[in-house]
Amino acid sequence: MNDVRLSACPQCGAPVVRRVSAPNIGKSGPSLDPSNVEKHGFTQYRKAGKGVYEKTAGKGPDTIKGD
Repeated sequence: MNDVRLSACPQCGAPVVRRVSAPNIGKSGPSLDPSNVEKHGFTQYRKAGKGVYEKTAGKGPDTIKGD
């Protein structure tokens, strides 16, 4: 950012135009889609209420309750 502005390409001599754009930020991790979670052998639960979780993917109990 602090370098001197280029007016021409150092390799071919073509004029250079400075363009500022938003960065391209990819996904930060794997998909947590239930089908993807189950495909990789994990079980996924979603909160259904206070202390109650229902299974959305994978093997295991259908609900977990924290009594």
